[in-house]
Amino acid sequence: MSEVAPEWLQKGLDNTQIKAELINKGIDERDIPEMLKEISKMRHSRNVTSALYFILAGAFLCLISCIITLMSAQTNAVVLYGLTSLGIVIIFVGLYKIFG
Repeated sequence: MSEVAPEWLQKGLDNTQIKAELINKGIDERDIPEMLKEISKMRHSRNVTSALYFILAGAFLCLISCIITLMSAQTNAVVLYGLTSLGIVIIFVGLYKIFG
């Protein structure tokens, strides 16, 4: 089961489709809810990993914006407000993937 679970997640199967696949493989009905819990944990783990990349990229963009603004003799509103806002939006996309 552990070999095919990542394949099912990569295909984007939901829990009802995975349950049908498990029944077709001859898995006992009493074991299926526990297996579905483990697959849900794997799915959540994958979402958290990708969300952390979004949060890291957004934080890096905010840092770059801050450094450019502090090093510049003239304040450039596009760098100050544009890149920072974009970084914050990317951070919130990552937070949405974790908590949404």
